[in-house]
Amino acid sequence: MEWPRGDDPTEETRTLPIRISSRNGSTSEEETRSFSIRISNPKGCQWDDNHVTEIYRDQDLYRAAKNGNLEEFTRLLDRISAANHINFHEILSRLSPIGNGFIHVAAKHGKENVVNFIAAREPYMVLSKNFNGETALHLAARSGQASIVEALVRVHQGLLLPYRDENNLLRAKNKSGNTALHEALLNVLESKKGKGALHEALLKSWIRIAEYLIQNDHEISYYQNKDEESALYLAAKASLKECVSLILQSSTDQERVNELFKKNSPIEAAIQGKHKDVLQAIFDINPSFFTLRDGEGRNPLHYAAASGYLEGVKWLCSQFSEMETQRDKSGSFPILLASMEGHVDVIKFLLEDLPDPGEVLDRDGRSILHLAAMQGRTNVVSFFLKNPDLKELINMIDERGNTPLHLATRHWRPLVVRDFTWDKRVDVSIINDDGMTALDVAEYYMQLKDFQNIQYFTWTALMAASTPRALTGNTLGTTKTHRIDAFERQVNFLLLLSILIATVTYAAGFTVPGGYNSSDDDHNNVPGLATMLRQRAFQVFVLSDVLAMYSSLTAAVILGWALSFDFVLVVKALHLALPLFGGALSMMCIAFTAGMYLIVDEIWWLRTAVLIMGMHFLIKLVLLGFPLCFPVSSPNMFLRYISYYPFYFLILLNS
Repeated sequence: MEWPRGDDPTEETRTLPIRISSRNGSTSEEETRSFSIRISNPKGCQWDDNHVTEIYRDQDLYRAAKNGNLEEFTRLLDRISAANHINFHEILSRLSPIGNGFIHVAAKHGKENVVNFIAAREPYMVLSKNFNGETALHLAARSGQASIVEALVRVHQGLLLPYRDENNLLRAKNKSGNTALHEALLNVLESKKGKGALHEALLKSWIRIAEYLIQNDHEISYYQNKDEESALYLAAKASLKECVSLILQSSTDQERVNELFKKNSPIEAAIQGKHKDVLQAIFDINPSFFTLRDGEGRNPLHYAAASGYLEGVKWLCSQFSEMETQRDKSGSFPILLASMEGHVDVIKFLLEDLPDPGEVLDRDGRSILHLAAMQGRTNVVSFFLKNPDLKELINMIDERGNTPLHLATRHWRPLVVRDFTWDKRVDVSIINDDGMTALDVAEYYMQLKDFQNIQYFTWTALMAASTPRALTGNTLGTTKTHRIDAFERQVNFLLLLSILIATVTYAAGFTVPGGYNSSDDDHNNVPGLATMLRQRAFQVFVLSDVLAMYSSLTAAVILGWALSFDFVLVVKALHLALPLFGGALSMMCIAFTAGMYLIVDEIWWLRTAVLIMGMHFLIKLVLLGFPLCFPVSSPNMFLRYISYYPFYFLILLNS
């Protein structure tokens, strides 16, 4: 096996002192040896398929490399070479199933003496990559082996000095696009999640590795991995202000540094991690970095406001007050992003410097409250409704005539719609440029996509407030081309259940508990009457059964009219049929409980258990079904309070 050769191979012999450490028992000895190295064809440093041989063929040799036993490692090399008539290069070229050579194994486990020995014998193995594209430097950096990293860099700078531009070890990337510096910084991020002395030691080791690599080649600070993360970004994200300062101070290409602040900016990373010390470090080196915009036209205050980092918002406003009134490419101010993300504290602070919040609009003319309603931020909406100084925003319209209530309805935010409809200052009758009130918007868009519970809850909240429909006859909700497949399924399902309930309750009416009196019975009993007629539980059974049957039959007839599939008729039919269906279901449960109570009356504990279970599940059924089957459509607050809590509970379940 040979290294691949180029068209014009060259050879050079170099001598370099390599420090090799050997350990024997409790003593440690170090010596410096000079090796004469013949370097052939520096460009041919990639493995070919023939090098995929068995590194485990000689397990003792593998263990010696892993354990750092240099004397045993060299002895076994000599023995294997002599026994098989092969040179050291062929033995050291053996690979593991994932492409790791002996130098990878030694580097991963922190065995500097073995790494130095292999590097001295076969220097280009320092540049060799496994099947993940990783050099020994990658593995050493990831494992926190600072001494190995330094040893490999020394080999690279010494033995491979003439060829560093062609095969730069520090700039080598693995399949994820990470250099060794990336690997060290990524592990710093992970290690900060752990605790204990071991984590602290590894953390210090990774930081030492990162600083050492930056000092030896500042160029790698510009490199980005496949996630477009630079070392500068990762250092800021990991709150390594010393590394951030080192990178910025050692950088000589201002234009390239500026590019790093425009996408995956280190300032953004520091804001997301709430690392004020990193922000201060960047500011101390060059405040102009904060004036750079990213690809979306956002400044640092946009990110601080969007992430809810109040301390960062205050610091940025104190240093760069002009950021508060800067738009991004979508036309959003920082306070608008805070509203969309629901950060009330940030909004309160930024409002202090805004003389007229009604003028803070995006390019669609949407206010702070519009965006909060659209995103379903109930805390922001509640803040605005409780603040009398912001009342002008409540019924403000955007460029398409939509109020915050329209947008909350369009985006199916039932809790926000509920808050708006409970506030008397909200005008629910406003018509937008499409000729629709909020209720029209709900009914129109309910037909355009598959029916979901969240849509029904939104519609119910509007109906509960007696929200009117438009009277212009120009609404989009009357278009006949809309889809009502979801309503068809709901109607068919309820119709089937209603008929089923009617059938069951009809049958129960003629198979009553205890049966009927016959002609052979006592002459005091009228033939054909129920034997338990005078039992109170039986009377409850009869009344409940009759109510359940007639309610279900009425619901079935109403749902039959809905089969015409005219949208308005379907909605009205469901509105009428659902309360009847809910009542029938409840009455059937009561009839069943009363019937079971009658037939086990002689055993007190069993009849008590039947009664308790029946009442328990009946209460659950009423609580869960009430807001669905009995939507209160009334401006009367008392009536609306009745359905408020079950309605709120169901919304939370579906959120």
